[in-house]
Amino acid sequence: MLNRRPLGRGLDALIENTVADMTAAPAAVAAESGAQIVMARLAHISPSPFQPRITFDSERLQELAHAIESQGVIEPLIVRKASGAAQFSGAERYELIAGERRLRAAKIAGLETVPVVIRELDDRGALEMSIVENLSREDLNAVEESRALKRLHRDFGLGHDEIAARIGKSRPYVSNAIRLLELPEEILEMIVSNTLTVGQVRPLLSLESPQAQIAAAEEIAAGKITARGAEAMVGNRRRKRAGAPARNEADPNLNALAEGMQRALKRKVRIVRRRGKTPGRIELDFYDENDLTALASALMVQARTATAHA
Repeated sequence: MLNRRPLGRGLDALIENTVADMTAAPAAVAAESGAQIVMARLAHISPSPFQPRITFDSERLQELAHAIESQGVIEPLIVRKASGAAQFSGAERYELIAGERRLRAAKIAGLETVPVVIRELDDRGALEMSIVENLSREDLNAVEESRALKRLHRDFGLGHDEIAARIGKSRPYVSNAIRLLELPEEILEMIVSNTLTVGQVRPLLSLESPQAQIAAAEEIAAGKITARGAEAMVGNRRRKRAGAPARNEADPNLNALAEGMQRALKRKVRIVRRRGKTPGRIELDFYDENDLTALASALMVQARTATAHA
């Protein structure tokens, strides 16, 4: 049996356990969920316009095709009736919602029909289910995921909190993913090609221009700088730009204090100590207006508590 990563209100909740277990017989799954399973012709299933995944590994598709030749399609595809579709050669036309790898592999294997679960979903529901299915299988790269989440926000008007609840992720996770798209396309391509990781490029968001971000990304890639090293590099550049001396050696006491604050506030904390009588500063990350309001409230509660015990 496959062990799946928990997704909160993820895939099982969205499709009512229709495909909760790949080893379960389709009839048994249908009986449990009340969903309708039918055999549909591959020629009558159109790809989903809401599929967030762009890249498909040809070798893995071939492996899945061989498995399908041997075992058939064990897990049904999820479809909805195509909008405005009439009967076609005695069969409905369908639009795929989840299971594009299985659909492609079934075509490679030469199948004519596949089992499908028919769901009644609007466009937003179709996009949500497609995102969650891909997340549950870890099939999306970071840029594909970010673009899909942004589409939920931009095209369907969902706030970051609501998106997080629907896909079983935290609000900072969603906000950080969407913000990744603020980076230049050249850097996003470096993520897709696995030249750089999200951890390596995320610090670049704080640089002042796309040109500076691209130059730093190329330096990180060429020098094989780690994510932590990239953060330190960008931090030094920001301090130089602000007129503060770059830190060459970390202060273990300040690091310990910053780590404690990060655990308490659940966000990145940076403590900058200046020389002489020049004031230092504490930097706290926030992700949007709602997060800023929550952070301010938490700090004010802590301040009132400290004052009461003083």
